[in-house]
Amino acid sequence: MAQKHQVLADLGLACFKKGEVDRGVEFLEQALPLAEADAESGALMATILENLGVICGAQGNLEKSSQYLERALDEQERRLGSSHKDLVGTLQSLVVINSKLGNPEKAVAFMQRAGEVEAANRASQEVINVEVAPDMKTADSPKIVEVEG
Repeated sequence: MAQKHQVLADLGLACFKKGEVDRGVEFLEQALPLAEADAESGALMATILENLGVICGAQGNLEKSSQYLERALDEQERRLGSSHKDLVGTLQSLVVINSKLGNPEKAVAFMQRAGEVEAANRASQEVINVEVAPDMKTADSPKIVEVEG
């Protein structure tokens, strides 16, 4: 059975998608303290914070948006590490919000960080194509040959 904070978060997102933005914020703001009190809801708490940040940004409440997004980033980093691909969206949102707030230094720092996280994830996904040389297909002496492509 879904916990109350999950239901409230789902209602908040559903309202936002229907255009009932203020009502969506209300549900998400009700869900947040319940998620914070539940030690096992770290992922949900980060999602609630990020959704609140995005919605507040869309409403023009940029200071509040920045606060929610920075808290979401902190929670994501705590749970996922500092170079997980899921951080990129939050970092990009922080770039936009800080640009609108007139904080170019912070915007640039978040942009650089997003690029670093993306690069780290690309590098970890790149695999060197290798094949065993035809004359070395024995288990006792494999020879790796790099294949271009």
